[in-house]
Amino acid sequence: MLVAAAALIAAPAGFQAQSSLPTRCRQINTTAISPIALVFVNGRCADVSQYITPVERGKIWSLQTPVLDLFGGRVQLTALYNADPFITFGVTSTLLIPGSVSYSFLFSTPVVPGFYTIATSTAGVSVANGARGTTTVSNSGFYPTYLSGYGTVGPAPTNLGVDLGSSPCVANGAPFTTTVTCNQGSGSNSFGPTFYDNLEAQLTFTQDDLGSVASWSGAVTLNATVVPEPAALALLTGGLVLLGGFAARRRGIFRT
Repeated sequence: MLVAAAALIAAPAGFQAQSSLPTRCRQINTTAISPIALVFVNGRCADVSQYITPVERGKIWSLQTPVLDLFGGRVQLTALYNADPFITFGVTSTLLIPGSVSYSFLFSTPVVPGFYTIATSTAGVSVANGARGTTTVSNSGFYPTYLSGYGTVGPAPTNLGVDLGSSPCVANGAPFTTTVTCNQGSGSNSFGPTFYDNLEAQLTFTQDDLGSVASWSGAVTLNATVVPEPAALALLTGGLVLLGGFAARRRGIFRT
């Protein structure tokens, strides 16, 4: 049944689906010193980290997968990992079965260790309908929103408070003719200085309708409140003392 359905769906122009699947997930450590990309399809996991390549050693990495047939869905992933830190990603999924498929994509990268105070996120999806004519992208059982972000230190992930997306995105019309774009907006959250050495972005959703296509883009970012360097702080302190002295003299003059 799956093979017959797959034969009906042509790969995007210029690409050819892989005949061999990526390595299955086995005790993946998301706090490793290298970026990671994992794909979960209906609860089954594939590690696609092998497609991550360095752009700037120890700081920036790029993910560009070929088109992959994974457990009833055809996916292609792109991402940019920056240790400064942020993760931007793109995900395209084409359904190869008549029913529905639940997806989860996890992007993880080591970051410059430090105390961070602000997290931001953004996400959006374009949905092209398939053979049935009505395609729905909705939240999955993996997580209650489409996008979530995490900061980690050691094995303990902390939700960054920038979750996005809970409304279905529906493309309805004559089969294979309608595309709808659903902007999931942006999120921002401030918190007390928290030490992180790893950043994660997770995208989860359910998609139905044979031949339908969902194209996602998004990002999760960490920022720190700017703290003056010691030398700058010393100059600032000295300046304040000097101004205090001038103020005291002026007050003394006005009193006489």
